[in-house]
Amino acid sequence: MAIRFHKVQIVALAAVLLAACLIVLGLIRRSAPPVNAPDASPPAQATANRQARHTVLIGIADANLLNETSRARARELASMKSIGIDSIRLDVNWNWVQHAGRRTYHWSSLDSEIHAVLAARMTVEVIIDGCPPWAALAGSEHDPTPRPRSAKMFAAWARQVVQRYAPQGVRDFEIWNEPNDQKYWQPKVNAAFYTKMLIDSYKAIKRVDPHAFVLTGGLAPVASRAGNESPIDFLRALYKHGAKGFFDALSVHPYTFPALPGTYQSWSGWSQMNATRPSLRSIMRSHGNKNIPIWVTEFGAPSAGPRGVGLSGQAAEDSQAVTLAKKSGWIGAIYIVSWKDLGTKRWANADWYGLLTFAGKAKPSYWAVKLAIQK
Repeated sequence: MAIRFHKVQIVALAAVLLAACLIVLGLIRRSAPPVNAPDASPPAQATANRQARHTVLIGIADANLLNETSRARARELASMKSIGIDSIRLDVNWNWVQHAGRRTYHWSSLDSEIHAVLAARMTVEVIIDGCPPWAALAGSEHDPTPRPRSAKMFAAWARQVVQRYAPQGVRDFEIWNEPNDQKYWQPKVNAAFYTKMLIDSYKAIKRVDPHAFVLTGGLAPVASRAGNESPIDFLRALYKHGAKGFFDALSVHPYTFPALPGTYQSWSGWSQMNATRPSLRSIMRSHGNKNIPIWVTEFGAPSAGPRGVGLSGQAAEDSQAVTLAKKSGWIGAIYIVSWKDLGTKRWANADWYGLLTFAGKAKPSYWAVKLAIQK
């Protein structure tokens, strides 16, 4: 600041000399490492901190981490951390924990998975979802992903999740996964019931931890047909049924391949966030939620399979998404699907989303994402 006071040059010179001496003596503290540096502490998760300045949490949505041995899990998390990945999105499925009945609990696998992530000094974004047959809507007990028959019952489950994991440092809780897609909300999409479930869960979670960060279920990039509702139509319905004030971030899955996220397409999940008319952002603004961030809780592209975009295409998709998220000013987090390929079946798109091959070799997308994160 001394150089601004040019009229008192003697004081300025003295200040400069003093600062120089302090630097030489090592008495001036170095600035803290950047958030994405491998040895930096995980970013704070309080809502106020996230809205104070725009930083983007970079994570991995990893369905396979639960199945790894503890040694392999620790090794993978350390590798993720080394390139700037600071968070993991994990499923905490009600049916896994209480499949046998409301008085039975099986937490051990989830406990070890979450403990491993926190031990790696990474944050956890928990998806609270699933429904055991005994709690499902009548007639859907045998569906793969039945919806709960009671919003309050599900909220009670959400409360138990937060009571268990918030004291360990988990702060981010997503209510369901893709509730606008009939595959994940059976027997059919129902925005009114989902809104009630979101509101009840939000209240239950905040009673346990007022600082918890509650997200809507990640919206799938589907069209409004065949029992599904598009993200735009579903968000409109959420507001219609009273969801305003009961979520801290809107969670979306804006898959856009084979188009790149920076290329406008009316059907593109990425374009629909902010570029189409209407867009998710325009709907949020019209309801007074312009400061509520969007979290991209799934994004990726398969390098092979029937809809594969190739190795270079996958690298372009993933790296451009990270770069655009960092530049957006309104995306709070982006989770890449996934760290490692799930298999090698040529007919299965789901096997090919990894930054690494099934054998653990880095794909071009690994290097491209690493560069995009660290820029």
